[in-house]
Amino acid sequence: MDETLQELENELANLRPRQVSRALPARIEAALAEGAGRTPSLRSTTAGAPVRRRHSAWFGWLAAAATLAVALTAVWWQTRPAPAAPLAPQVRNTAPVPPAPEATVAAGHYRPVGAASVLYDLRDEGDVVLDGGAPARRVRYRYVDTYTWKNPATNASLKWSVPREEVRVLPAVLH
Repeated sequence: MDETLQELENELANLRPRQVSRALPARIEAALAEGAGRTPSLRSTTAGAPVRRRHSAWFGWLAAAATLAVALTAVWWQTRPAPAAPLAPQVRNTAPVPPAPEATVAAGHYRPVGAASVLYDLRDEGDVVLDGGAPARRVRYRYVDTYTWKNPATNASLKWSVPREEVRVLPAVLH
């Protein structure tokens, strides 16, 4: 072992704690008698000078961390890219078909009466580079198209649902 470390270890072994002052037990008894039933305050006094307890310093650090977190969230919220479209399912292109004259429709024939397209998923797949080097964003849309047919003679109906997927490449807006 290094000689300087041995000397330091010997000095530390010879250290003894200081004796408690004679006034300390009297101050503790007085404080206990005075404060029976009260919660301790954030400040205590030693020899007339106010001394803050350790947890008040932690409160300052906690407040600073919370302020920093709020500021970083605000910066992120303002600089995040806006979504290309809302993510909630949407019904679009619902088009009722006008009824045909009853005489022209046979008993076993169905005719179209409606069509609907429901967007159920939208995924932004990120940045891509086009052949000319232009930046763009690829967005994937998923739909369910539902077609409805009705037999006017029997009032029976038939629905056909078909999944559909579209991939769109949109020009990227760079700030």
